[in-house]
Order: sequence, then structure tokens, then C-alpha cells
Amino acid sequence: MTISDVADYCAVKDCTVALGDPAVGFIEIDSGGYKYRPNYSRFLSLNELSALPSPTKVVEQASSFNVNLSRGTMVMSRTEFEEELRAFRQKVGA
Repeated sequence: MTISDVADYCAVKDCTVALGDPAVGFIEIDSGGYKYRPNYSRFLSLNELSALPSPTKVVEQASSFNVNLSRGTMVMSRTEFEEELRAFRQKVGA
């Protein structure tokens, strides 16, 4: 699974996916790919930005996947999301 695999899924499903694990951090992916969101409240209060996790490392080690659709949020484990992604690939012929 790669960032572009998840971005393709988001483009067709019109959703965003927040994924990660407490040990490595969390990121958000949409149809455009990895959404970089610096922590401006931390910057304003401490005049620094916390280190952001490596998106590639987060995708490799993610255990929680929150798929945010217009009709609600689905929370999935890594296994469930990989099955969803596999089914998606079969439908679109990728």
C-alpha cells in the first residue's frame, strides 16, 4: 500500500483517510495525496513546529484508518482497510 494507492481510493470514493499509529504518528490523505498540515498553534505558542512524522513510515506502520465520507466516518483496522483497498482495485481494474 502506498500514498498514491490511498489517494486513488480517495479520488473515486470522494473521501479523506486519516491513518497512523500512536508509535509513529498520524497523517491525512485525500485525492491530492498527503495533506501537509503544520501545527500553527504550536508555532504561535512556542515559536517552533513539532517534527512531523514521515508519511511513508506512517503508511507502512499504520494500524488505524479513519475513512471520512460525506455520510460519516468508518473506522477500520489495517487488515480491514487493505481488504477494502483490494476490493476497490478489483472494481476499477487497477
